[in-house]
Amino acid sequence: MKISVSVPQIKISEAFLNFAEPLLGTEPQSRTREEVEGALKLAQLVWNAVVLDTVCGNSRFITELRERIAQQPPISALVEKLIARKQTQLGHDLRLVGQYEIVERDGEWRLRVEARSRSGAEEPADTAPSGSV
Repeated sequence: MKISVSVPQIKISEAFLNFAEPLLGTEPQSRTREEVEGALKLAQLVWNAVVLDTVCGNSRFITELRERIAQQPPISALVEKLIARKQTQLGHDLRLVGQYEIVERDGEWRLRVEARSRSGAEEPADTAPSGSV
């Protein structure tokens, strides 16, 4: 099965931040930096698992993720919500989320995200701020 890929017009940082919103809430500034980083790490794992399974035409990565968190029902519920969110709302976006960082600018946290192709070759980092984290 061949998947046709078009590059989404939205910045990866904006798409990823939108995707992670259920973990961050509507006011992530009220969370500690560690809480935001933990939420983004979980979001990155789910995002990349869904992309890899979509591209490979299987469910290997999602299955592995589910097995790793099976004994943590609250986390499992969040992961299932994120899987569904990625598949239904952002399923067309097949960029992998590479490195990301939270930077403080003008008193606000900003998110920078590096998009990666599925072949592992890095694409240029999306360094423009996507908005407040």
